[in-house]
Amino acid sequence: MRPTDTFIVEELNEAHGFARLRSESGAGLFHCGLFPEVPGGELSPLRLQVGDRVSGFRRGQTVSHIQWLSRAAPPEALVRRMEEVLRLLASRGLPVELAPESLADHQWREGAGSPLLEALKPKLRLFFDWEAAHPFEDERLLDRVEQATQEHMPGFSVLPIPGQPRFRVEPGSLVIVGGEPDWDEPARLFEPLVGHINRELGSTGAQVRWVPVRDNWVLAPLEVVDLLVANGVLQGRASA
Repeated sequence: MRPTDTFIVEELNEAHGFARLRSESGAGLFHCGLFPEVPGGELSPLRLQVGDRVSGFRRGQTVSHIQWLSRAAPPEALVRRMEEVLRLLASRGLPVELAPESLADHQWREGAGSPLLEALKPKLRLFFDWEAAHPFEDERLLDRVEQATQEHMPGFSVLPIPGQPRFRVEPGSLVIVGGEPDWDEPARLFEPLVGHINRELGSTGAQVRWVPVRDNWVLAPLEVVDLLVANGVLQGRASA
């Protein structure tokens, strides 16, 4: 097997999807893909960044079988921002046991998903549970919404009216007419109900609302959702 060489990542070419490496042996510049290999031969979901130290096999001007020897630290400003995000979440009753450095590194290297969202999921109240079922097939949807809302508005209840896009809510024995059912955009059916619940939450002085995010609503203070959207943890709903 060819011996490995060691390199420092000197530059990233975003447009063409490769990194430029400088050989520590003084042999010059080489290039490789943006994603190193992990044990098992698969590509890492996290990409290289300038300052990483890696090993690999040279072939001409190309380096293959790239593996990390050490990783450059994420920018200090990004670490500080993640510290502030964690501090604000904790101050609003959403403490998370994650290191700001690891969150910053994941974001800097454009990793898929969000470790922070995964840690927050057990604490967040989501309207739709997409992992369990499509909203139109989720038999627990209204029970879940009712229970979550009752935490901030005791006495609230909501029941479907069989065979109709309508909901009966308490207090008040009101009938809320839903929007046109659409399998591809189920939020349309529930938007009038969510609007009613939010008005009632406001009238009771509650600090939370069912705030729209991509393909869902989350029950939380608006500033918490704005914070998570601004930092890429949640995706905001696109404007019409």
